[in-house]
Amino acid sequence: MKRVLIFTLVAPPLGFATAFWIMLQVANWASGSPCTFDLRQVGSLPTVYLVGVIPALLAATYDYVLAEARVPGRVGLTAMFAYAISYVPMVIACTAEFTQGPCFWLFGLAGAVPAALCSWLATQQRQTLRTLTA
Repeated sequence: MKRVLIFTLVAPPLGFATAFWIMLQVANWASGSPCTFDLRQVGSLPTVYLVGVIPALLAATYDYVLAEARVPGRVGLTAMFAYAISYVPMVIACTAEFTQGPCFWLFGLAGAVPAALCSWLATQQRQTLRTLTA
């Protein structure tokens, strides 16, 4: 249950921060465009949750299955899975011009980074509970 809460509450806003406040700013800097960082973008967080909660729940389920099977490298595998499923919300926008170039492959990082962090947090939570009960 805690794993689902961690992924649901942390992954969507962290994916937003990764995409808009890190990747977009680096892309703007690399292309010589002006910085678009704006704290007022936080107002789009309700939309971020609507778009990001289903991929976050899928990543949480995948991470849970790997954790129960005690698969080594679970954090990395969860990040790769989240990289792939982060394109699910982009299916609608595949006809847009910006999704046709090489930058399209960077969209996966908006899912991979939060999933890796959430998977790590779920692992830390589990290890802390084992230490307290031992």
